Amino acid sequence: MGGDHALLKAVAAAHARQARVWSASGVTIRRVTGGANNALYRVEAGSEHFAFKLCVDDERQRARREYGALRVLAAAGMDLAPGPLWLDERCRVVPYPVVAYRWLSGTPIGPDPAAQQLAALIESLQRIHSVRPEDPTGLELADAWFHWFEFGTYLDELRGLLAEHGPWLADVDKRGRELRARLNGLVESCARGVASSDADPSRGQVPRRLCRVDPGLANALWCDDGRLRWVDWEYSGWGDPALELADLRWHVSLDGLGPAEHDRLRDRYRRPADDLGFERRLAVWDRLISTRWALVLLRWLWSAHAGPDRERLTQPTAEVSAVRERLLRFIERAERAALEAH
Repeated sequence: MGGDHALLKAVAAAHARQARVWSASGVTIRRVTGGANNALYRVEAGSEHFAFKLCVDDERQRARREYGALRVLAAAGMDLAPGPLWLDERCRVVPYPVVAYRWLSGTPIGPDPAAQQLAALIESLQRIHSVRPEDPTGLELADAWFHWFEFGTYLDELRGLLAEHGPWLADVDKRGRELRARLNGLVESCARGVASSDADPSRGQVPRRLCRVDPGLANALWCDDGRLRWVDWEYSGWGDPALELADLRWHVSLDGLGPAEHDRLRDRYRRPADDLGFERRLAVWDRLISTRWALVLLRWLWSAHAGPDRERLTQPTAEVSAVRERLLRFIERAERAALEAH
């Protein structure tokens, strides 16, 4: 890493002290809020600003994915993300894999985006999805995390979340038994939808494209030059654009948009000309992802009571009543999606 090794040692010192701001030898380290599976630091060294991201070391290989995606975008000439610098997976200076990139100045577009920002958001995803696995010569990037190229794995996840947290919900909430039954009804409706569909999500049938995986608005920065760029690429890789379009519709951060706005976003997305099964897969993904978000809210509610469900470098906080209200709303919207699918 050359001179960057000294910067990483400074980040390690700040992280060990859990300091919000730490300075030494002309370098200032600032802890950046947000995220849960990482610890993000802004490193100010003279006139240069960098981002050092410490990632949870798990099977998702978050730092490697992020670095790989940033390199692919840079090679494609797409100014949609920070410029990559280096990857350190040795875990000698800090006990976590680290990815470093240029600091990107901007403001998250937030829960109430302007029409111009929404247009830029869908256009940026369109450009990201134009990158194919055969395009970046000599660059390594795995399939996107969460893009499993089969519906059965997603059904298994839904059933697993319900089995793990459904009994707890039934015991602690006055409407818990009812809500668990409704969630079970949604999961079984998804299973029927998968069984009755002729959509083929298999890896050999889907024209894979670069996918972000997490289209959350907190990761979409409206930059100082009036353009939208994305940060937090730790799940990215080759995946199914139809699945990402479904996640954009049902993602928790876009819950404040009305149906008409969501319809406009989806209508603006130009379907790949070589993907004849796109709409059939999208219909199934809508069912699965709308239900999945309801069950993710159930897991969040459990975590608000019991604490983090896995290792996290930043501990999220949540008000139990607010998470419960959102759980109910997400169950209702998934039920509407299931009705509309019939």
